Amino acid sequence: MIKKLILITGMPGSGKSIIKEIAEELGIPVIVMGDVIREELKRRSLEENAKNYEFVMKDIRAKLGDQIVAKMTAKKLELIKADIAFIDGVRSLKEVEYFKEIAKNVYILALLSPFQTRLKRLLLRNRLGDPKNEKELDKRDREELKLGLGDVIAKADYYIINDEKPKNVFKENARKAIINLIAN
Repeated sequence: MIKKLILITGMPGSGKSIIKEIAEELGIPVIVMGDVIREELKRRSLEENAKNYEFVMKDIRAKLGDQIVAKMTAKKLELIKADIAFIDGVRSLKEVEYFKEIAKNVYILALLSPFQTRLKRLLLRNRLGDPKNEKELDKRDREELKLGLGDVIAKADYYIINDEKPKNVFKENARKAIINLIAN
């Protein structure tokens, strides 16, 4: 059993991938919950885009329960031989509950960013499935909130603000916060 799980949460474009990058640089394994959805898209031979991602995300939860993505993610944890791991992309308190069943200590790390800042980042990132305009991001935010993302953010143990600071400043502040978090 992993002794410490740190669950990363935040709205799209809030900086979760930077936290993942920092954790990996520190030698801490990170499992991305969205990869489970992307793998399911491939399994179903669906194109990776925002519409299909949202459909599959809702469909597997509707058919297999609110904890299914957490359970599928946990299978990847079994392959990790570490005392601590990060889970990127927790979206509901049901998922948090599941992780608390399988790990001794579970902490939620939430990233907070303004809407317009997140939109700019997502447009620059231009990843498959990312919103392409304000209307699409608003729709995606609403869907994420329906899943329970706002509840997870509200229950976080730690918060990191990722606003208009330069990326290197945010990254250094986040690195210090993560080192502090894993030391406790």
